[in-house]
Amino acid sequence: MATRAMTAKAMPSKPATSKPSSTKAHSGSYDWGLLTIVATLLTLGVIMVFSASYTIGIYVFDDPLYYFIRQLMWLGVGTVAMIVTMRIPYTLWQRWSVLLMIGAFLALTAVIVLGVEILGSTRTLFSGSIQPAEPAQIIIIVYVSAWLASKGERIRNVQVGLLPFAVLMGIVTLLLVAQPKISTAVLIVATASIMFFIAGAELRQLLVVGLGGSATFWLIIHYSAYAGPRIERYLQGISNPLESQEWQATRTLRAIVNGGIFGQGLGGSDYKLPGGVPLGWSDNIFAIIGEELGLLGTLLVIFLFCLLVYRGLRTALRAPDTFGMLLATGITSLLALQALLNAGVALAIAPATGITLPFISYGGSSLLTVMAAVGILLSISREATAASPISTDPQTAYARFNFGWGNGGTRLPRASRSVTTGPSGTNSRSAGQPVRPRNSSRSSHRT
Repeated sequence: MATRAMTAKAMPSKPATSKPSSTKAHSGSYDWGLLTIVATLLTLGVIMVFSASYTIGIYVFDDPLYYFIRQLMWLGVGTVAMIVTMRIPYTLWQRWSVLLMIGAFLALTAVIVLGVEILGSTRTLFSGSIQPAEPAQIIIIVYVSAWLASKGERIRNVQVGLLPFAVLMGIVTLLLVAQPKISTAVLIVATASIMFFIAGAELRQLLVVGLGGSATFWLIIHYSAYAGPRIERYLQGISNPLESQEWQATRTLRAIVNGGIFGQGLGGSDYKLPGGVPLGWSDNIFAIIGEELGLLGTLLVIFLFCLLVYRGLRTALRAPDTFGMLLATGITSLLALQALLNAGVALAIAPATGITLPFISYGGSSLLTVMAAVGILLSISREATAASPISTDPQTAYARFNFGWGNGGTRLPRASRSVTTGPSGTNSRSAGQPVRPRNSSRSSHRT
């Protein structure tokens, strides 16, 4: 018995076999919680587009279902786009990022040269049916994610990180301001700055970006015949927005006040009639939600977007590589900032813009873009669940969230995340390998 026990103890244990990476990539599951939140927002959007637009449809087109049917058509196209992007491995976007960015630049340039002018702006192609600035937002996020991931810790170098980033944002801003689409430029720069910070840029670099961007946009708005008067009217009426000279802000805020706590009921809005809230089925649909569904309805919308942000950042934290982490962070930040700005305009907290409410507002290009973006998020979530589980070792568990002060690392690392070193998606560290804490003595001293 003793000899048998010693023999068994001396025998080497059989190493655990792991599944091939080809099958592992297909073993993950999608984030069904995120999909449920998006489906709820889309359902609410379809209902509110019909409720907000049927009167103007009768008045202008003699068809109460004019906007409703078109929204359903774009919802179908967007669903197809979401299914396609969720089935595509998100790492392929990294390989295509340069070509996509060139295409986005060409499309934005084509709008300036060949675009159709609508309401004083040249933002669309093909008789106003396509706004290239909408898909360009996601393409820019894809490119910035690939670029930041390829730089790694070198992003803290001014010549490698800050200067190229500033040049890129300057070109994007120039192409968008020329349309003019200043609010979209602000959203893209703000989103890219968040990604730049998360990728490991120093705070003083982010401060330079913030000051430079603020000064640039102030000059643009100050000398813009399009945006300048809007900002001036907004500032004049900020103390009493209900009596503001900015007519749009006054109408949207009065519509929300008219809704009270419980609202006037679906179809009961007075301010959706001609002469009321402008574009109540599109840009200002949040005001109609407030009037018909009341304070509870607006809080429901805000709550759904908070859940969306939570699921998106959760996907970013669990992403298996730096590119996926930055891409999920960028998409989530863009959707959150867009919803926040749209609600801010309706509440007269922010000046009037042309930003739609994601998933809810009427619009072909915007709906198609956000649904395709959600498909990419779902693709990242699938790869994240297929990756190895997050380490619970006390020595590596700290890496679930790390602000990376002074060590040049990304601020959303993970113990099992691989580091992307180039646009081809090659990794310098395989998934599942623990991350060793750097500068442990300095980190413990700070603690």
